[in-house]
Amino acid sequence: MSRKSSISDETLLGYLLLALPEDEQWRIETLALSDSVLQQRIQDLRDLLSPMQACLPPEEPPRNLTASTMAMIEKSQGSDSEPGLSELKMTQPFYESSRSTRLAWIDSVVALVAGIAILTVLLPSVWYSRESARRTSCASNLRELGHAFNLFSQNNPDRQLPRIDVSGPLSFAGVYSMRLKEAGLLGASKWLWCPSVESLHVGQEVPSVEDFLLASPSTQEKLRFTVGGNMSFNLGNMVDSDYTTPSLNGRTHFAVLGDSLPKIADDELEAVHGANVANVLFDDGRIQSVQVKCRNVSTLLDNPFLNWDMQQAVGKGQGDTCLGPSFQNPFKPVRSE
Repeated sequence: MSRKSSISDETLLGYLLLALPEDEQWRIETLALSDSVLQQRIQDLRDLLSPMQACLPPEEPPRNLTASTMAMIEKSQGSDSEPGLSELKMTQPFYESSRSTRLAWIDSVVALVAGIAILTVLLPSVWYSRESARRTSCASNLRELGHAFNLFSQNNPDRQLPRIDVSGPLSFAGVYSMRLKEAGLLGASKWLWCPSVESLHVGQEVPSVEDFLLASPSTQEKLRFTVGGNMSFNLGNMVDSDYTTPSLNGRTHFAVLGDSLPKIADDELEAVHGANVANVLFDDGRIQSVQVKCRNVSTLLDNPFLNWDMQQAVGKGQGDTCLGPSFQNPFKPVRSE
């Protein structure tokens, strides 16, 4: 999925005016290096911020300039004296036109500078306001899903979450959403989508497990990318060479669910929210905004989107957690190089 749509025009204007936080300026600049569409959007907005030439009034010469000039030449040829008051008056229309043009140009510059100053003040607050609203909406979706998972686990041994098959057509993380629907716990499919990433599939109906299995292989492959929305689900754990389904036990730093999977590039992670922040739902019901710019989030909190081997794959032990997107097969790791 392209990340172009996740960067609004307001954010790009803030980038051009150097009005965004340093981390956000760095993120946009890095993305633009490899995204020609984003480069074009930035150039288009830069052109919109450079209307000085278009704002200047055209310089129209006086209507009688040619006649006045010829008359001055003929008179000067017939007299060695300095030009008198009458000759000077002939140049007055041109002088007044030039003076009017200069004043209009100055007015345009002042208006443009004032507009840029106002945008510099307003754009950061507009960007922060919109980003805060999206992050709050994302956290609300996680809270609804967390409540559904809690109800689901109460009807299962050891309070287990939906199981991802080790192999076969149901060996992907999006199975979570289909299991919730079968249990009558998925109130709205929009819960599965972080609003910071636009998608044509938002609101798409989640199929039941039975309907999914009856679909053709090509349809199943497409559904793998959409049935879980753009949320990230716990991929389970390998304990003593056996795959175990995660369960809810109120653990403080055990990640259960997160919003849209950050993009991994070298040693950097790019999350969908400002300043590389991702919303994460933990086992104890707490939703926390975690900055995931670096692979190691902190010494106290493991990176919720990578296991201990720095892979997007099943957890390496009982305490290791890794969140993966809808299409992720827990047993086919994606390594962060």
